[in-house]
Amino acid sequence: MDRRQRLLAVMLGGLLASATAGAQTRAPLDTAGATACEVRGFAIDRDPKGSNVRSAPRANAPVIGHLAPMIRIDRDEYSGVEFDIVGFKDGWFLIGNGSDDGLKLDAAHTDDGRGWISARLVGVQLRVPALRSAPRRDAREVARLQGENWGPDSVTVSAVHACQGPYMEVTTVPYGGTVAVRGWSYKPCSLQLTTCDGGITE
Repeated sequence: MDRRQRLLAVMLGGLLASATAGAQTRAPLDTAGATACEVRGFAIDRDPKGSNVRSAPRANAPVIGHLAPMIRIDRDEYSGVEFDIVGFKDGWFLIGNGSDDGLKLDAAHTDDGRGWISARLVGVQLRVPALRSAPRRDAREVARLQGENWGPDSVTVSAVHACQGPYMEVTTVPYGGTVAVRGWSYKPCSLQLTTCDGGITE
């Protein structure tokens, strides 16, 4: 192979690599096998670069956008982008409709308006005191966060695990308590600087 042929081969290789990278960026949104959800959440990532939004529910899926990080409102108060959670699979939430233009997607996915983020990067506020063993109204209560253990400022959600319909599975530790409680909560909300509407009943 002479010098011109080698140069041509290198150029073609570069073009193919660029085309492959572009194809990955334009990867179609993978929603196969996702559980449908009807809840809202908010971003809790404080990394200044924000959170990666991916085309599929896995860490090696192509990045198709970004979710803005939480911002400091006051000395001890932060606020994150609020969004709809419309699906769940394998520890990932399918989100859309981000508030304040805080959810940015690439040109190929802007019209769809959705993408996947890790459940570790999502927060919610609880709206009702009952935590259940399954995402159903008739499921056994695993805890009832009431009395001294329940109130607008008495419970914090330490982790969000999954969602199904209007229910979200969370781990919470009441302020002043030492035992974490895990269960399904009905219609949690995405408000952060005020309390959820207490008029909702399960």
